Amino acid sequence: MRTKKTGEPKIPTIMVVFGVTGDLMQKKITPALFNLFKNDSLPERFKVIGFARRDLSDKDFKEKIAGMFDKVVPDFLSLFGYERGFFEKKKDYIKLALRLKEIDKKWGMCSNKLFYLAVPPELYPEILKNLHSTGLSRPCGGPEEGWTRVIVEKPFGKDLKSAKFLDDLLRKLFREEQIYRIDHYLAKEMLQNILAFRFYNNLFEFVWGKKLIESVNIRLFESIGVEDRGGFYDGVGALRDVGQNHLLQMLALVTMDKPPRFTPEDIRRERAKILSTLRIPSDRDIKKYTARGQYDGYRLIKGVASDSNTETYFKVRALLNHPRWRGVPIFMESGKNLGRSVKEIEINFRHETTYKNSLIIRMEPRETITIDFWSKKPGRKMDLQKKIFTFNLRKPNRIHRTEEYEKLLSDCISDDQTLFVSSKEIEAMWRFIDPIIAGWAMGLSPLKRYKPGSLHVS
Repeated sequence: MRTKKTGEPKIPTIMVVFGVTGDLMQKKITPALFNLFKNDSLPERFKVIGFARRDLSDKDFKEKIAGMFDKVVPDFLSLFGYERGFFEKKKDYIKLALRLKEIDKKWGMCSNKLFYLAVPPELYPEILKNLHSTGLSRPCGGPEEGWTRVIVEKPFGKDLKSAKFLDDLLRKLFREEQIYRIDHYLAKEMLQNILAFRFYNNLFEFVWGKKLIESVNIRLFESIGVEDRGGFYDGVGALRDVGQNHLLQMLALVTMDKPPRFTPEDIRRERAKILSTLRIPSDRDIKKYTARGQYDGYRLIKGVASDSNTETYFKVRALLNHPRWRGVPIFMESGKNLGRSVKEIEINFRHETTYKNSLIIRMEPRETITIDFWSKKPGRKMDLQKKIFTFNLRKPNRIHRTEEYEKLLSDCISDDQTLFVSSKEIEAMWRFIDPIIAGWAMGLSPLKRYKPGSLHVS
């Protein structure tokens, strides 16, 4: 479902990671790079320069990288270097620029530059401004070499206003085709399969929408709690953490129109189009069709306010002002400490009797697509029984923790934006989420309590 540009991944590339001493580098980026390295999926000449304020030498940094693995080959460690710097100090970016020029001189050409902002969004402006003022954001070569690209993580802003501020700043320095906004859920195999399932099989697509579908349920249940992320999570909450991005992207993949071509540009355009049809919830909608909860014990977590009203669970209804989907309710539900891990999209079909059918696209606990149907039981009577067709994407336990990041890093280097979020998608998602957050702040939907490990919110 994704188009690739051939040859480009082999152009020499330097990746600069801002915030390189943080958890994201340790848990996701470095293991993903190691797997790409083992599979010979990195450019032939590739370098990672870490940028952070901690006082480390290149040797110290390589030892830190080595400590993430049981066994790491020296050739992999040779890819890494470190530049100490403070995000707010321009002189440190000038030093970084000199370091990159030294590498280019050694390689004998202008290399590609990939800037990864593995930092909280509030630090983006300082970094972006300094990249611009020191010339680091400008490509150093012609059209065939020396591009610059920037990767930013979610959450992209905390509301529409802050998201537009960040986006305006990014687009002053980079063109849209240089900006890679990560929502790692888009890189999940089963979510990519939604487009293949819909558009390459004619079983449902011609009547996909209100003629065939009665309702859609999108669930993202987590068995774990907030754990040690209290300081971050209490300022965000479940709706911003996964609703504004993951669940709305799942909604887009299920409801978007078929793109004219399966190019990154057309796929992103169709996702943005359907998201732009989300009906903005009124106060009445928020009061009647949203719910939020917080699990007992959440306020005792380090970093969480003792009187916190942050939701760890939510359920909201969405409607689309689109001819194919008008009147079809789409329920999005997610929460922490719910006793089980479930990630799925359930599509319920219309039927004039009680014998209804459903299709479930599931990422966890197993990657499956199931369709239930009714058949006659063997015997003389017309007794019906439910049967289930199941498609297994792959064998259980085949997933590894950094699969999505491997795809995303590889796609960024090879110039494929299919699995990255566009600015129009970001804006449409916040337009839907902002009124709900504002309504909750006014008490339109009271914060309820639930016991850890329970699916009952009351």
